[in-house]
Amino acid sequence: MLKKALKLALGVASVIELAGCGNSTGTGTGTTQDTATNGGTHTVFTPSFTNDSGGTCGQGSPQISGNSVTLSTVLAGSDAGRVVSNKGYKNISQISATVDISEITQNYVNATFYMVSNPDNPSLQPKGGNYCDAGGNNASWNCREIDFLETNGNKITQTTLHLGDDANTNQRYEYAFAETADTAGFNYSAMPASVDNADYGNPFGTLPNGLHSMVGIIDLTKPFDVVATFTYGDVPAMAVTYSQAGNSVEMYNSASGGGAQGSSTTIPMSDLATSMANGYWLNVSLWQGYSPTVDFVPWWNNSEPWGGLCGVTNTYKISDIQVTAESEL
Repeated sequence: MLKKALKLALGVASVIELAGCGNSTGTGTGTTQDTATNGGTHTVFTPSFTNDSGGTCGQGSPQISGNSVTLSTVLAGSDAGRVVSNKGYKNISQISATVDISEITQNYVNATFYMVSNPDNPSLQPKGGNYCDAGGNNASWNCREIDFLETNGNKITQTTLHLGDDANTNQRYEYAFAETADTAGFNYSAMPASVDNADYGNPFGTLPNGLHSMVGIIDLTKPFDVVATFTYGDVPAMAVTYSQAGNSVEMYNSASGGGAQGSSTTIPMSDLATSMANGYWLNVSLWQGYSPTVDFVPWWNNSEPWGGLCGVTNTYKISDIQVTAESEL
């Protein structure tokens, strides 16, 4: 995704159960041997967060409670904006959280969960003037970015890897739609078939590579769980799964195909291992300036204007964020 400087205006309980209980200081909650990832013994960390770019709508800052964050344009004491983790993490094997975007009522409002890595200064917290991403913020630093979740309201989601020294070009993305997209502004009737698929060589009714349906599996009017898993074999890879009420769907797998149309064909996957060894910092934001539209199909038909961010109901909650990693930075 192409995060502009406008960004400055802006799930799930851990699937590894370990003895001990976390706290809000980012300390580890247990260890597990993980030979499929960079390093060996990994620890489940409970991250804490700090406000970075809050007060977007002039009513305060995002609410932070340990490893949970609420960003809301209507709840007292909260606001849209961005938060960043107080620690970075090296050689991550898994990240999990519970996400609730049920009350993001407006089109073109983006609820994000992502992480960034600064190859020039990995231990520098990406906050304030030190914030960087793959979309042009402190572009000379060539920061890497991994987006677990970006949204167009609560209707379309996107997951993206931005790797290499030109991470804004070296990107591989996949999209998904939910039943909530069955509204004006979206070509919902074409989504299950993704037009006639003639350009993709797939049978009618089969989604092309990099496109996914959540219909009947994930209801975006209710909380759902997100798990991102990283492996570091001969070809490093990332997979992202959404789950809810016993149902699950893989929303992204860098080891399967080339991503959605427009993805880079030369994304340097070896840089996933390199940047993980440097370390990543977590970010959560609620903002407006970019939202996934899947223009090449298209799923968004431009028949409606953008929805508003401030002065209308937009509430994004993400809770129980956990990171399984080799170490903190």
